[in-house]
Amino acid sequence: MTILITGARGTVGAGLLHRLHDLGHDVRAASRAPQWLDTPPGVAVTTLDLADPATFAPALAGVTGVFLYAEPAGIHDLLTAASAAGVERIVLLSSDSTTEPNAESAPLARHHLTVERAVQASPIPATVLRPGAFATNALSWSGAIRTGQPVEQAYPDARTSPIHPDDIVDVATLALTTDTLLGQAITLSGPEPLSFRDQLAILSDLTARPIELHELTRTQAHQRMTAHMPTPIVESLLDYWAAAQARPVSAEHAADRITGRPARSFRTWATEHLDAFCGQPVSG
Repeated sequence: MTILITGARGTVGAGLLHRLHDLGHDVRAASRAPQWLDTPPGVAVTTLDLADPATFAPALAGVTGVFLYAEPAGIHDLLTAASAAGVERIVLLSSDSTTEPNAESAPLARHHLTVERAVQASPIPATVLRPGAFATNALSWSGAIRTGQPVEQAYPDARTSPIHPDDIVDVATLALTTDTLLGQAITLSGPEPLSFRDQLAILSDLTARPIELHELTRTQAHQRMTAHMPTPIVESLLDYWAAAQARPVSAEHAADRITGRPARSFRTWATEHLDAFCGQPVSG
């Protein structure tokens, strides 16, 4: 059984690739830029652009399982190629934004929802993973924290339950290697609701340095974020944060139920990546 990992340069994709390899599974790493992949010795590497159907058949040859990042551009051609290749299961990394009431109209949610619907309509058995905010999003503050500059953030009181990528990897591993999660759509979150302000307080504690927060207006945030993100995605994110100031955060953490182990906290993730925020490895 060969498992194809799309987006193998991403945080979850790379973590899953190494996890499955360590467990003895035959894995194939796929990326638009395979020359930049950092893979374990002996792992096959292939070119796969999820928006370019010409790359699908070679990447899928001999594959029985696929870990799929959400890209709507070529999804129908990809699923046709996967079916022709004999793929037996797909695990899709989607987003909890697809469960929001405005999912049809919000660009970020619609991006994932389009892929979800295509995958669920396919004859190939699938599992859909819907994580919320990633703990790794805090890395956007790392440069400012390292250099002692104020952290700029819109809607600092927006509350999410940031999830450790390894919790997603745990669930994806089960979904790809067992039948227990086939046909399910699973919302995943971290173990506690935290505002951006709360997350910065944890980072301040761990780095033993004060972190100044500069609250951006929506207009200011929009101007900064559109420099490196498409405008519709920026607007979706800002809407999501605005709503998250008052939205109740679920206390159920599906990773706990599925894996039988407590979900990893934001503090755990931050401790593991403290060098990104203070420029030196964690001691002890």
